[in-house]
Amino acid sequence: MVGKIVKMSIAAGFASMGAIVSTPSFADGPISICLSLDKMSSPSRDGQVKLWRSEAKELGVKLMEQVAGEDAQRQAAQVDTCIAQGVAGIVSIPWDYEAVLQDIERAHAANIPFVTVDQAPAETDTVDFHTGADPYADGRNAARRLIALVGDKPTKVVDLQGALSHFNGQGRDKGFKDGIKDHANITLVAEIPTEWRPEPVLSGMENALQAHPDLGAVYSASDGLLPPVWSALKKANRYAKAGDPNHVIVLSIDGDPQGCQAVTEGYMDGGYAQPFAAMTRSALEAAINLSKGRKIESKDRVSLIPSLEYTPGTVAGMGNDVWGCVK
Repeated sequence: MVGKIVKMSIAAGFASMGAIVSTPSFADGPISICLSLDKMSSPSRDGQVKLWRSEAKELGVKLMEQVAGEDAQRQAAQVDTCIAQGVAGIVSIPWDYEAVLQDIERAHAANIPFVTVDQAPAETDTVDFHTGADPYADGRNAARRLIALVGDKPTKVVDLQGALSHFNGQGRDKGFKDGIKDHANITLVAEIPTEWRPEPVLSGMENALQAHPDLGAVYSASDGLLPPVWSALKKANRYAKAGDPNHVIVLSIDGDPQGCQAVTEGYMDGGYAQPFAAMTRSALEAAINLSKGRKIESKDRVSLIPSLEYTPGTVAGMGNDVWGCVK
C-alpha cells in the first residue's frame, strides 16, 4: 500500500515533526551520510550536488557520494557498500522506484535510516522520510498558466512526458492533463515519451510541427528536454519570442540554467523551479536526526513542496529563488 502523501511547506512540515525540528549537534564529531544518486548527467543533478555539498559542510556532515549512472543494480550495490561501511544514514534519489524498496529493506535490517529525495519510492510508507517537489501541483500550475495565456483561443499542444514509470513523470503528466481537460479549445496533438532523455524529442517535435504547422504550445516535463525543442522550432521557423506571431508557448519544469535563460530572454513563457535548497536541507536534517533515534510520525513522512513559478515578467525580481538563475 502506498503511504499517504502530505503536501506541506518546508516550515510547516518540520514544525509538525516535533522531535526532528531541532538543528543537529555534533559533539561526537561529523556524521557520515551516504548520498546515493541516480545519475549525474543533467543540469538539475549538478545543481543539487552543489547544494548537497554546501549544506553538508554547514551541518558538519561527511558525505559518501555514489552515482548509479541510471542503473538500479549498480545503485543497489552502492547502497550495500554504504551499509557495509556503517554509515549513519542513507539519502537516495532512486533510479527505479520499485527496486529501491529492497534497498530500503536492507538498510533497515542494518538499523540504518533511509531518506529519499526528488523521486519517491513506489511505497512511501516504507521510507523513513521523503521530500521533493509536488509533481502533480507543478503540472496543474503549468496548465493554469497555459489556460491564462490562450484564453478561448483554439490551441494545439505537444506534451513532452518524463519517465512515466517514475513518480515525478507520472505526477507532472497527470497534473497537466487534469488541468486542461475541461478546456475544449486546448487539444493535445502529440504525447512524446522521453524517459527524461532529450533524444526522442527532436524527431517527435519535428513530426508534430509537420503535422500541425499551427502548433500553439509545448509542455515539457523537464528543462533537460528543451534544447531539441528549440532546434525543432528553429527548423520550422517558429522559434520566436513571446509577442511575435510565430511564437510557440513553452512551459517547462525544473528551473535549471537553460530554463532560466529561456524565460529571461522571452522564448519560454513559464518555468517551475524545484525547491532544491529546501529539499536538500530537510533530507540531511531528517537523516541526521533519524540516526540519533528521533522518529517521524507516519503522517509526516512525505513532504511535497510545489515548485516556484517564474515568468518573463517576474524572473528579474526573484533573486536567488530560482536555483538555475544563481550565477
